[in-house]
Amino acid sequence: MDRLIAPGIWQIDTELGGWPELNAVFLVEGRRPCLVETGPQRDSTRVLDALARRGVGPSDLAYIVLTHIHLDHGGAVGEVSRQFPNASVVCHPKGLRHLADPTRLVAAAGLVYGDRLDSLYGRMTPVDPDRLKGAEDMQELDLGSGRLTLVDSPGHAKHHVAILDQSSGVLLVGDAVGVKVPGGGPLRPAMPPDDFDRELAISSLHKFAALNPSQIVLTHFGPAGEPQAVLSEAETTMRRWCEVAEHAFSEEPSIDHIESALLERVFEPAEDPGRQPVVDTLNGFTSNAAGMHGWLVRRRDRPAGAGG
Repeated sequence: MDRLIAPGIWQIDTELGGWPELNAVFLVEGRRPCLVETGPQRDSTRVLDALARRGVGPSDLAYIVLTHIHLDHGGAVGEVSRQFPNASVVCHPKGLRHLADPTRLVAAAGLVYGDRLDSLYGRMTPVDPDRLKGAEDMQELDLGSGRLTLVDSPGHAKHHVAILDQSSGVLLVGDAVGVKVPGGGPLRPAMPPDDFDRELAISSLHKFAALNPSQIVLTHFGPAGEPQAVLSEAETTMRRWCEVAEHAFSEEPSIDHIESALLERVFEPAEDPGRQPVVDTLNGFTSNAAGMHGWLVRRRDRPAGAGG
């Protein structure tokens, strides 16, 4: 389903895993239109069909911007960019080499998702390095009839950017604010392995608040509510989850123990029981426990005086 979430901004449901209202990409219209996210490789045809419905021809698209390179956000970048040869492919500079050669990225995803990798996401086709552009903090993209600002926002991943539409004030935040799918329960932080960092993540939330956006829009899934309230909720929830993880880590520094503590102390069930496996597959407690475990290990092993 395509939904107009602001003037000139279309939210396109990729129906990840066959589930509606879980994963989105966004078309920002203009004389030089931009696609934000591509979705996973398995959903590339659905995304291309949606762009055709919106009248975007092969020579029209000017930019393909990824909030970050995880496969649910950028796995279809090779297939989509091939159909739009004039589009620059833009992501955080730290992600560029993985788009040119996704071997390590796909292997890391395989460790997280195992047998579900191919059935849920697929892999990633390399992008010609000549088409790749690094996103600089607060860089602007000219769409001809509007402008986008790229906002460096690490924490969920080192290679994360958000996208602010200057005309509408809509801020597309990828996973930096968290995950909240319809019927799936309250906002959950998204803290996967292997480079989650609480301090950077909270700093990014404060940076978003200072931009005073008109909407906060999640890739998983859609407009999240009153922006400042959403950002405050995201910070409070992240701090609470991390405190639980810190306490569990002090008792037993294992992923399993952190996961058990989270399930006991912070788990809130989905309003719709049928949506529970949907949100757990996308952003489950095992993944979040692993992400926080890595953060805590790095913090423990950091040399004295290194800060953070």
